[in-house]
Amino acid sequence: MFAPIKRLIKNTVFRLSMVAAALFVLSSLIVLGYIYFATVVSDLNRVDNTMELEIDELTKIYETLGPIVLNQVIFDRALPKGASNVDNNTFYVFEYYDEKGNANGGGNLPAKRFFTDPEKIPFWRKIPGLKSEQTREFEYAVTSANGEEQGTRRARGRLKEFLPSGSKLFIAKDVENIMEAGENVTRALLFSVAIALSLGLISGIYMSSRFARRIAAFNKLATDVRAGDLKQRVPRNDSGDELDVLAEHLNAMLDHIDTLMVAMRYAGDSIAHDLRSPLTRLHTRLATAGSEVTDEIAKQALYEASNDAGDLLRTFEGVLRIARLEAGERREMLVPLDPRLVLEDMAELYEPSCEDAGLDFALEIDGKHNIRADRGLLSQAVSNLVENAIKYTPSGGAITVRLRKIRSGRSEISITDTGPGIPTNERSRVKERFVRLEKSRTEPGSGLGLALVDAVAELHQAKFEISDGPGGEGNPMPGLRVAIIFPRIKRKK
Repeated sequence: MFAPIKRLIKNTVFRLSMVAAALFVLSSLIVLGYIYFATVVSDLNRVDNTMELEIDELTKIYETLGPIVLNQVIFDRALPKGASNVDNNTFYVFEYYDEKGNANGGGNLPAKRFFTDPEKIPFWRKIPGLKSEQTREFEYAVTSANGEEQGTRRARGRLKEFLPSGSKLFIAKDVENIMEAGENVTRALLFSVAIALSLGLISGIYMSSRFARRIAAFNKLATDVRAGDLKQRVPRNDSGDELDVLAEHLNAMLDHIDTLMVAMRYAGDSIAHDLRSPLTRLHTRLATAGSEVTDEIAKQALYEASNDAGDLLRTFEGVLRIARLEAGERREMLVPLDPRLVLEDMAELYEPSCEDAGLDFALEIDGKHNIRADRGLLSQAVSNLVENAIKYTPSGGAITVRLRKIRSGRSEISITDTGPGIPTNERSRVKERFVRLEKSRTEPGSGLGLALVDAVAELHQAKFEISDGPGGEGNPMPGLRVAIIFPRIKRKK
């Protein structure tokens, strides 16, 4: 379920698209944040500064001329609408106490027009948390000429308390337009962020899927070339972009490699044809001469020379066969096959040889199996592994050939013996051509057996693994376990 999302996140183009979208969002935040500060915040600061200056002015009047004069000044500034000196966006409330302790004052912010919560608290003095020298936001109700409410607007007010008399002056200014502008900027900011992220996500998915399809063509080419198919080429779209130029260069490189491989294969086939016949004739003539001479020493020398010529011929053919396998030849011969049949034939062939060598032989097959393989090459690989096990396992040991299912439903053919094994640091080297360990040099062989098995496994896109046998590490006779793990056959959709 999450695999497509994981692949999308790993896609380089998608991540670059998301980075570009994030940078655009960041730039939008910076620009719109500056606009918000330059309009809303600066206007609110201007309103606060205006109120503070006006309170300072009215405070001087209170301190020099007294509350009655200040009340008259506020009355003049708070004239009804229509008067010439009225600021319709400014509200005043002044409350002072006379000599008898009676409250007096007035203003143009009547209690019925002002509230701070849904219950419309009717007294301006009950603004929650309002303290002297402090600015707070509040809402007030807008009424028509006949007293009907027409909605609410927002304002900012500042309180000034005169001590010790307890008189209070409250000045407020309407900031509804400023707040609406701020909300518009905020909505524009959120909308632009949403648009940028949406477009970035859509373009990222589109571009990454398009890029992934083109990269998949390169990966498929690499897989085919590794498998030995040098006829494959990367499709081009003639757009002239970087990937199209890369495809052009790769195709030209593969054309050159294919030409070289054809020339080398032709040279190898020519050498094989030219040398195989002389080697075969030499082998036959030496054997014939050995059977005709009567001198035992000469006869033995001729037979040994004939055997050496035969070994040379087999080595030469083995090298050519490995080269052709590594070049991907016979890949078209891979067909669905039940390996049980091959292993049963190998068991029937080598069980007598194991008995003659004093070895226990066992064949274990678990479950049903179906692999894509060339029967002849598979038989050759298993034969090489079993012969090696017979050659290096001392008398009284055991050899087990096993076919079983492993993780992910793949099929594994393994040959396990109780011989001396192969040191861990030599296991990758013994897969190379002509490599023989020091303790193996006294045995006949050319050092091509495991190299051929590795080439066969590579042709089948299988894994060839070498590990310790049943004896385990540290045992003088740890044994050896070699395994060929075949991939599952993919079902055609």
